Parts: sequence; C-alpha cells; structure tokens
Amino acid sequence: MEYQNQFDLALFDQLPVGILTIESDFCVKRGNRFALALLQVELGANLRDIVHPDSVTVFDSLLSDPSARSADIQFSSGLNSLYTRIHLADTGRQSTVIVEDISELVALGRQLKSDKQPERKFVQDISNALTSTIGYTELINMILEEREEFSGERLASIRRYEGLALEGLKRADTLIRNKKLEPAQQFSPAIPLHRKHVMVVDDEAQITELLCELLRAKQYKVTPFTESIDALDYYRDHWKEIDLVIMDQIMPEMSGITLATELLVFDRLQHIVLCTGDQKSTQEQVAGKVKIKHFLSKPIDINELTQLVSSIID
Repeated sequence: MEYQNQFDLALFDQLPVGILTIESDFCVKRGNRFALALLQVELGANLRDIVHPDSVTVFDSLLSDPSARSADIQFSSGLNSLYTRIHLADTGRQSTVIVEDISELVALGRQLKSDKQPERKFVQDISNALTSTIGYTELINMILEEREEFSGERLASIRRYEGLALEGLKRADTLIRNKKLEPAQQFSPAIPLHRKHVMVVDDEAQITELLCELLRAKQYKVTPFTESIDALDYYRDHWKEIDLVIMDQIMPEMSGITLATELLVFDRLQHIVLCTGDQKSTQEQVAGKVKIKHFLSKPIDINELTQLVSSIID
C-alpha cells in the first residue's frame, strides 16, 4: 500500500497537466509540479490573489455555483499574464482544479481577428458613405413628389441635398479606387481549380480549427487532425496528394518529430513545418536525423505562418 501511494504521488507530480487542490478559502493545499510552475504559486498561497481583476467575477461564480464546471480565467503574476481554462471538481470542503494553458489559443484568436480588421473597416466605410447618400436622395425625392415649382428655400434645400448625395458617391468611389490600388491581397475571390493541400496536426482542437480557418481563407485545401495516429493513417493513403504538413511538436500519442519521421518514410521530400515552444532545442534534436527544414516558434505568429506556407508551396 505504501509503495502504491508513492507511485501515485510520483505520477501525480509528473502529469503534463496542472492539478491543484484548494481549500474553501482558495488556499492551495496541494498541487503537482506542472500547475505550480504554470501559475507560479507555492503551496499555501491564495489562488484568488493572482486572478486578474477582469476574471475575478467569473472565478468567484465558478467556485460558488455547484452546477458550474469550467471557465476561462486570466491569471497574473508580476508582469506576466496567463490565460487558462480551469475545470472544477467540487469535493465539499476542498475543490480539485484542473488547469489548462490556453494562452496560445487566445493569442492566435486575437491575431485572426486583427487580420480581418482592415476588410471590416473598408466595408464599414463604404456602408457609411452609401447610407448618407441614400438618405439625401430620399429627401430630394420627397420634395420632388410635391409637384410644385421650386424657388427660394426649397430650391436651396434640393441643391444642398443633391450636393451632399454627390459627396457621398464620390467618397464611396474614392474608397473603391484606393482599394483597387492596394497590393493584391493574399486571398483570391475565386477558388483555384488545383488548390494546394495542407495537413494540420495539433492535439488542441481549437488551435487546429483556427489554423484551418486561416489557411482556408488563403484558398488552401486543409485536412485537420487532433490525433497524430489518425494523421499517420490518413497520410499513408493520401501522401501523394499532400503538399505540406503543419504539426505541433508536443502531442500525447506521438511527438511531432516521431510523426515527421514516419511521414518521411513515404515521401522523403515532403515539406513539414514543425511548431515548437523551444525552437533551438528542437532543431538540435532533429539535426542529422530527421529532414525537417521548417520550424515555427510558439505561440504562432499568423503573419509568419502564412508567409512561410506561401514561400514553400505557392
């Protein structure tokens, strides 16, 4: 029994996921190495003290509502900020908290949103210009429907509304002309007949989804996987159709390096982009062993990713 307890404690401490036990006053009673390092807390510390002010209400609600089971919480320690998804298992006086780091997911989502912003602004500017134009045109029509001879104030109003409507049309025309003069965007309104095929492998489903959304917007054909074994099975049957594979290094069933080694058995010239949190160390690992030429540091910068993908397969 003693041996079993020691084994359980060792396993608990080495798990690659954060697990904490907190008291009703939010003090950390127990935590594995991953959780304590991730949140930069010590045993006995008050977990609520490092909850970011923007997340305090959500955090308190999660611990006070028996029906609540998970929430996205931002923690702050010193100058650092960490976005997490915490899952709660209430056991009475104590609560078990499972902590998942979603900082990369949040950063990627913000980049995608920012990447789309210029298009949204252009559409909004055009909409504003045309809305005012339509409004002034309707005013002119209302006056003209009175079937009277116009002079004085009414004639001046018509001319003023006509001038404002013309200004709106000119403004919309200028916006469209300037848009045409801008450098060509990275996407095409027409889907190419022969699209490049990209395979994305990441065990984080939401990150996979965001990367696929980005790549599809650039008119690539994308096949996503969250299980490295499934990705390998698919590749065995379709390797001749794949132009590029983007994969995470740290995955539970099979690491990115191991998966890349298996893929290169079928096609030694396959283009592979390996995403890693420690690029230098990963490159040293594969040096002279696995022919991976392209690496991306995590969290992923979507501009760097799209430029790299384009340089490889376009």
